[in-house]
Amino acid sequence: MDEHTKFDSLINHLKDNFSAIYTNWVQTHLTQINNKNNITTVVTDTLPSTFVLSVSDGYKKARTATFVVDDLVKINEADSIISFADFEKILPLIIAQIAKLSSKFDAPIAWLRFEWLNQASLTNWVDFQQSLKSFKRNYYRSGIAFVGVREPWLLLTEMELNANACLYAGNTVTHAKVNVNNLNTYLRARHGSSQLPDFSDELPLISFNTSGVFIDVESDEYHNLETKSRNKGHRILPALSAETTQPIIEMSTNYLSKQVQPSGQYIYGHFPCFGRTIDTYNSLRHASSTYALIEGYEACRNFDSNAGNGTDAETTALVTASASPAKLTLSQMQSDIDKAMGYLTHQLIQTYDDKAYVVDTGGEIKLGANAVAILALVKYLQVFTDTPKAKEYHALAEKLALGIIAMQQEDGSFVHVLHSKDLTLKAKHRIIYYDGEAAFAMMRLYGLTKDERWIDCVTRAFDYFIAAKHDQAHDHWLSYCSNELIIYKPEKKYFQFAVDNVKGYTNFIKSRITTFPTLLELSMAFHNMLLKLDEHPEFQDVLNGFDVQEFYEALHARANHLLNGFFFPEMAMFYKLPQTILHGFFIRHHSFRVRIDDVEHYLSGLIAYHDFLEKTNFSKSTSKNNIP
Repeated sequence: MDEHTKFDSLINHLKDNFSAIYTNWVQTHLTQINNKNNITTVVTDTLPSTFVLSVSDGYKKARTATFVVDDLVKINEADSIISFADFEKILPLIIAQIAKLSSKFDAPIAWLRFEWLNQASLTNWVDFQQSLKSFKRNYYRSGIAFVGVREPWLLLTEMELNANACLYAGNTVTHAKVNVNNLNTYLRARHGSSQLPDFSDELPLISFNTSGVFIDVESDEYHNLETKSRNKGHRILPALSAETTQPIIEMSTNYLSKQVQPSGQYIYGHFPCFGRTIDTYNSLRHASSTYALIEGYEACRNFDSNAGNGTDAETTALVTASASPAKLTLSQMQSDIDKAMGYLTHQLIQTYDDKAYVVDTGGEIKLGANAVAILALVKYLQVFTDTPKAKEYHALAEKLALGIIAMQQEDGSFVHVLHSKDLTLKAKHRIIYYDGEAAFAMMRLYGLTKDERWIDCVTRAFDYFIAAKHDQAHDHWLSYCSNELIIYKPEKKYFQFAVDNVKGYTNFIKSRITTFPTLLELSMAFHNMLLKLDEHPEFQDVLNGFDVQEFYEALHARANHLLNGFFFPEMAMFYKLPQTILHGFFIRHHSFRVRIDDVEHYLSGLIAYHDFLEKTNFSKSTSKNNIP
């Protein structure tokens, strides 16, 4: 399809959906401006007829234009909503703007986002800056507008502000704060140098929210955009089901697989605001991400084998993003997994007689790195049962496990960091995650080999975890591990530990503003523990005072909130290099960072959640009245 044909296709998409756009606009357009500061000298009657158009070819950052349609809405008159026939008259204006913006790209326009104001509040510069202190870094979810010179208002949408780090003052400032340099740079690019505000304290400023639509030309999709504060930025989505979770898993697995380079090393991550690649590396995260990639491969293989069983086409279409980048085949994914495993086993692991350790940067041996390397090896052996590397990987997993045992103390605790040059102690404690990772890995290896050395290590460790009240950390790795341990040792103390690891944390799981993907992993492991508890009615009292129904409500809320960390094209288009982040998962308060371990945790949680939705196997405890 040549460039002119693609442009015509885009315009046809726009025309075909213009009636739906009109309906959305009628329901959501701005009708009243909230004047917080009694500023009466600023003209605001153009805002209800102001539109924002953003387009991208999918490879370069979106270009955005604002335009005003005079007399579109007459706020002070009754029955002022115009007819579709009149609204349709703005279509030539949109097409003209698209043509103008298209000249900024080398490839045809693939993505179009069309927005209008649905809420606006008038304030001033000094009060706005003060208000930012109440928002977590990168969690200011509105646009702002300044008085212009050549035009009434200079609008910057929420997406523009965040994608250009205009309200990000560095990783040492925990709240939103104006970055004047970044703001001026983008204002200059967007509206021109002659219109830069003077930023005096009394400078009038409007904060606003938008409604809008997104059109993906390549995949022939039209989506209304979310307006709820927590979900702003992406398309309106139905509650997750097995059918709608599947394409998210497929896309994010594809994304993670494509981060594997020919050497087997990953592209470690991206800071998308300015298109920067993270130039450090972490051996532990290499191994843990490879474990998640194998999980993703296994899920995609199962999806392929079940293809044709029927899915809800309407809900699937809601979460299927652009046809580009191309979907990998299973054999391509396996090739990437083999490269990553090869890099792990030959470049990152060093043998010390009968033991082996993963060596990280700075010559560090981390307990957690050995653990996740074992997890990757065991998962590989379980998924690729006919691998010629079976003997090699079994032997290597045993050596890594012996390395973990050598790091266990008499009281069952583990030391966390050794010097790789001589295996002397560097740090007795680094982070509590390492304990759970080590115990979980040993349980997974025990599940594969039934070697008693591994489960003996874990039971000793758990005696220490219980005595040290590790449950107060609410660690997802400990939840994973306790769930594995009760499969083979269904003792009350382990069930109690698993409950205590979640007890008192349910509201945090449900309501935490950040996406916090490990909360879903924690919840899914606990759900599996509840299923196991159903087999042991004699231990049901461990749930005394725990509201299981409330837990499941929190689990579903957390799973759905994770999609607010997914780079749909309607969000990725605003960042410098959209293709480097499209279908990845990000951490908003870390500058929208997309790192392999970020994708790992989202992916692992959603795979478990999909399995849960598919089986609809709630614990029997949900129907019981627990004793307070």
